[in-house]
Amino acid sequence: MHPTPRVPTALALALTVAVTLHFTPAPAAVLQARGPGDGTPAGTTCESLVDLSLLDGTVTTATTITAPYQTTASSGTALITVSAPFPFCRITATLTPSSDSSIGMELWMPAAPNWNGKFLGVGNGALTGAIWHTSMVRPLQQGYAVANSDLGHTTTTANWALGHPEKVIDYAYRGDHVTAVASKAIVQAFYGLAAKRSYFHGCSNGGHQALMEAQRYPDDYDAIIAGAPWNQWVRQNVEFISRALALEQLNPAKRATITAAVIAQCGGRDGGLLEDGYLNAPQQCRFKPESLLCSGADQPTCLTATEVAAVAAVYDGPRRADTGQSLFPGFERGSEFGWVGFGAFSNNLFQNMVVDDPTWDFHTFDFAGDVDLFDNRLSRTINSTDPDLSAFRSRGGKLLMWHGWTDTTLEPRSTVNYYNSVVAVTGGDVSLPNLHDDGVRDGDDDGEGKDGVETRDAGKQPGRGRESDRERLFRQRYRDLAETQEFFRLFMAPGVNHCGGGLGPNSSFAYTLANPAGPFDAEHDILAALDRWVEEDDAPDRLIATHFTAGVADKTRPVCAYPKIARYRGTGDPNLPESWVCRSDRDRFDSDYRVVLRNIFRAIRSGNFFGLPN
Repeated sequence: MHPTPRVPTALALALTVAVTLHFTPAPAAVLQARGPGDGTPAGTTCESLVDLSLLDGTVTTATTITAPYQTTASSGTALITVSAPFPFCRITATLTPSSDSSIGMELWMPAAPNWNGKFLGVGNGALTGAIWHTSMVRPLQQGYAVANSDLGHTTTTANWALGHPEKVIDYAYRGDHVTAVASKAIVQAFYGLAAKRSYFHGCSNGGHQALMEAQRYPDDYDAIIAGAPWNQWVRQNVEFISRALALEQLNPAKRATITAAVIAQCGGRDGGLLEDGYLNAPQQCRFKPESLLCSGADQPTCLTATEVAAVAAVYDGPRRADTGQSLFPGFERGSEFGWVGFGAFSNNLFQNMVVDDPTWDFHTFDFAGDVDLFDNRLSRTINSTDPDLSAFRSRGGKLLMWHGWTDTTLEPRSTVNYYNSVVAVTGGDVSLPNLHDDGVRDGDDDGEGKDGVETRDAGKQPGRGRESDRERLFRQRYRDLAETQEFFRLFMAPGVNHCGGGLGPNSSFAYTLANPAGPFDAEHDILAALDRWVEEDDAPDRLIATHFTAGVADKTRPVCAYPKIARYRGTGDPNLPESWVCRSDRDRFDSDYRVVLRNIFRAIRSGNFFGLPN
């Protein structure tokens, strides 16, 4: 999630950004919709869609765009020029699934000869409050009919939530669902036939939205991309508070010094290269902040004892004040350069969504009682952490999830933990009660899960027993992983920041104009890879990503499907993908999996599932 809506850097500096594609206006006859390349009669013209009747909604405008179109970016302040090599139909609508709902949405549909026959929903960031046009441009250019909504409000703060529980539901999950339903109806009316495939693509809060769709509405989309998901929504906000408190004790000018020390100790020893300036496998790094403890007076190149404790707290993540139990993972070594606290964001959110008190301040947060209050108030509604994706899997759904290892907004380990919870529950035989607020997963007939809670690992202590027992568990866990990978794959990207950027290759994950984009094919682009997986049953094992500096490609590497990581072969040009090989880190996976399994069994024993995954 973006604590403030993220605007491409160029947009923040200049009023207009143009997408450099040539635009050739089509003759008026082409603007009437026809089937994609098959000459089927049009359903209707673009402008006539203003009269289309929607379930719980109204089309407000329907306009054919025949020239570059200027609109606001995601921030609602800067301007962006949308260019495409074909005309497109721009629809705006207002959806009202409840008496207190007012969900604004837009749908952009290419002229019929340029439509690829598919529909794509895209996600937002943070608390949204705007249509994310920047996320709609690249899919439109590739021929998708693409939609986004403001999730039911038009402000970027949480002020809209106070006293409006229906709006919280719209933001949490309903807004995306009704947008998908309305968009599919409009697409069918315009083209005269339904979209043959429907996909969803989002990062940050958009990743939360993506997973919510897979969990609550498994029939909405055929395949989904969830980037850096804010899915453990409540506990992540607890971490925001914990982090803000810790960083008040750390001189921000020293953050880069800490990262430099981390890279000096661990860089180039984890299959990557020291000169990259980031860690290839940060979980392997054992850097301790006390190694920078000042021997005398405070200096810019060392840490005071208070600062050492602050850094250790950010690495560790928040813990309960009463029991010491971990509440959420901390950040990885190598991410220190970008650490910031979100105290003002936490204040506004907690004031309006939890305590209904505009004077509440995060400095008073109780890491026991307030955690329970937060969990009880929102977790059932807003967390998209349900590891039972069996309904989505059984209807043939495909899911790709990714996260950058140098994310400094949302902790990467939380994404690894969620993935392994799915391995345990959907790929394996762990059974949990339904985690939704109504007790029934939307789309299920009876909400019943698998029988029992015991698994083949129940009662076993990690690392104990005979070698043959450990090997048997290894093999079984890898079978569960393989079963999960039949429909769900995770990519962890070294050196990549929150939803893009960073020193590492990131072009495969371009979803806004803020991220450089490489070729749009299944080897290089995550959406194209998802499409090939659906259409050809060819699951991606790796993506070839590129890092750009000032528009020039300077680093190209494979990003491998977890638990594999790309390692330099030791010879050849490191800027060529063939100089790298994807190798499975069996011990890392087993360690990750055991952490998740241990927490699942603790939750089963206590009956408190709010903290999963952790």
